[in-house]
Amino acid sequence: MIPHDRPVMAEADIAAAAGMELHTWRRRHGSDFRARVPVVNPGERLRLYDQAQAAAFLEGRPIPPAPPAGEPHPDDLLSTDEVAAALGTDASTVRAYASTGYLPHGTELHGRRYWPRHVVQARIDAGDQRHHPERTGAGRQPGDPRNTAPRGRRTEARVQEVAAELARAEGEALPALTADELAQRYAVSRRTGERLLAAAREYLQQTGRGA
Repeated sequence: MIPHDRPVMAEADIAAAAGMELHTWRRRHGSDFRARVPVVNPGERLRLYDQAQAAAFLEGRPIPPAPPAGEPHPDDLLSTDEVAAALGTDASTVRAYASTGYLPHGTELHGRRYWPRHVVQARIDAGDQRHHPERTGAGRQPGDPRNTAPRGRRTEARVQEVAAELARAEGEALPALTADELAQRYAVSRRTGERLLAAAREYLQQTGRGA
């Protein structure tokens, strides 16, 4: 979660502010920085830090205390996993909801998508139970919006999504996605996960964004 009205920075932003390549900044300053500046979003794949605290580190000033944790605010930004937890579903379903209009598209920050808390609460209050269907067996249940999107368009969107994550992982020296992770995310076979990875890498080559 990104608390409302609290600017944050990713490590790539901090390295750029220091005038360094990300891998250089991490090698020289990463360990010291992480020991002194806590993450705003513990447990998330992309680490985010309070902008004021990060700026103090860069300028060699004492690190100011983090703002006190307040009550949940309607404008807090929730990550895909947090939205999934609130709706009682999984991250791949949340992405499907956003692609089909069941949820708003969300806001992209630092290469990730977030939704204001009030948007998620409105979805819950609307009373449509598609966000937590009773699962009596394997596979998607009737009413799952992933069933309504044409397969070709769905696959293309997934390839682009995976390609974007591969590019970010390379740029920020993060662990790359695996076929097993994709299989779990999209409720597909491992072989399909491998095909998605291969298609995403080919897409990056075609667009000149990766090797």
